[in-house]
Amino acid sequence: MKKIIIAVSVIVILGGVGAGAYYFFGTKSKYGEAPAPKDLTGVIVAPVTYPMKGKTFTVPQTENISVTLDLVAPSAKRDYPMGRYDANDGVNRGSLVALDDFTTENIDGRRAVPIAVNHGGSGEFMYLAIMTDDGTNLQHATSVPLGDRIKIKSITHDGSMVSVNYLVHDRGQAMAEVPRVETTAIIDIATAAVVQAGRVPQSEAYIESKVFTGEYLWMQTEYEDGDVVTPAVPDVYTLTFNANQIQLGTDCNSGSATFAATTGSSTTFTVDAIASTEMFCEASGEGEYFDMVGRVTTYREESNGTLVFILDDAAEMSFTPKVSPLEYEETEASAASAGISVGE
Repeated sequence: MKKIIIAVSVIVILGGVGAGAYYFFGTKSKYGEAPAPKDLTGVIVAPVTYPMKGKTFTVPQTENISVTLDLVAPSAKRDYPMGRYDANDGVNRGSLVALDDFTTENIDGRRAVPIAVNHGGSGEFMYLAIMTDDGTNLQHATSVPLGDRIKIKSITHDGSMVSVNYLVHDRGQAMAEVPRVETTAIIDIATAAVVQAGRVPQSEAYIESKVFTGEYLWMQTEYEDGDVVTPAVPDVYTLTFNANQIQLGTDCNSGSATFAATTGSSTTFTVDAIASTEMFCEASGEGEYFDMVGRVTTYREESNGTLVFILDDAAEMSFTPKVSPLEYEETEASAASAGISVGE
């Protein structure tokens, strides 16, 4: 009887082991399909060809501060070699990281590797570090600046000409955002000369046409010597914008001219020849007024709505928007409805 019980127990145990082995090692899942292969992307990181860990760099834009890359800067891509140093101000502590997965091969005794430098502030300045390589020793020779908080995409070379393809921030884009404008810089690492600089959209000039609307009153023109000229008759010397034309009103004759204005990196304002009516007006200041407007070169807009024209002699001609006041006539009926006695 005992032999039978032992035999049954062995069969049960072997059956359990076999079922477990089939469950864990079988080629099909419990749903009758082969299990999906595991995604090992990002788990296994191949070593870089030319590692910079343990190498010493001179920190750019410092007074010969050197740092050895004996730490790591973890990222989603890989752990980059990093070193820390005391900044020149004696307060902040900076860091230098070598993106050594972009290191070039030995090019006539030189290599290039991008480095990111943080001096303790919010910026992260990228440089192309040029290294000398005699086959035994790798030494940092110099660094060529690329930009602030850029994103390196690739580095290639044609002889000593190293092309760095990277992303920079667009005009008006916050520096905290991911840069989105692609550009390329070319550096000759034999001489450390910049053959082609990358784009810097945030500092590039941009010019657009400026559109003006409305009617303005000329208030005064102030010259550099302090002399001030005001209208001969107040509140009648006007300037009205109509598409690409200006219309000038005075106490007698009127004038008109086409104009062109720009905005952006340039705020120019040019006025073509002014055509005017020819009525006889004794002691009128229209001639001086037309002459001033014809000599406008640039403009600026004040926060209170004042439009200031700068003339070719640096005089400033000020205009204020013409606003018609609300007018109403107080009547006995309206006053009575408000509980007010007219004449009190």
